[in-house]
Amino acid sequence: MPIYAFEDVAPQIDPDAWVAPSADVIGDARLAAGSSVWFGAVIRADNTPIILG
Repeated sequence: MPIYAFEDVAPQIDPDAWVAPSADVIGDARLAAGSSVWFGAVIRADNTPIILG
């Protein structure tokens, strides 16, 4: 699963969250326990935070 920091801010992913191998999570993304990001999805939090869960 590609996880990318953006401007020195890395995603925060709870160990109980699930991210598909082909999904991208970028920047200030916060994935709580039980959340999921499915195949081919892109979570791009380069301007504002994105909070799932």
